Amino acid sequence: MALTEDLDLFLNTDEMAVSAVSGAITGNVILDMPGETVAGGMVISTEYMATAKTEEFGGLLYGDGITVNGINYQVREVMLIDDGKFCQISLSKLAPPATAPGGQPREFGLADLADVTLTNPQQGDMLINDGATFVNTPEVNGGGA
Repeated sequence: MALTEDLDLFLNTDEMAVSAVSGAITGNVILDMPGETVAGGMVISTEYMATAKTEEFGGLLYGDGITVNGINYQVREVMLIDDGKFCQISLSKLAPPATAPGGQPREFGLADLADVTLTNPQQGDMLINDGATFVNTPEVNGGGA
């Protein structure tokens, strides 16, 4: 006797799934946003991953636009999970208003960073939070042996 499974049970919006749209594709996904501290504790990074049915979102390609729970993202990679019924979509969050779902993402530059003030930026400068914004500095003061 063949075993049948209802994949929609795993993507129930009454539990933890949210809606997603990419072009003409609409479905539910589970959005994970685990944080990670890198660079010796100086930077906190967020990895955006959506788990979805492969038959709905498995055909997305690098650079495709997708809106998850009203937020625009760009697809970085799509990976099959286990038996291939589900996939994990690695995402980059886009700054609003970046692009419509399914559209081509726009290029971002330093002017898109609203909380960064650059003064005569030089190669090797670091961004340091001065309590209000991020500012560039050629070195980190303090420390020492």
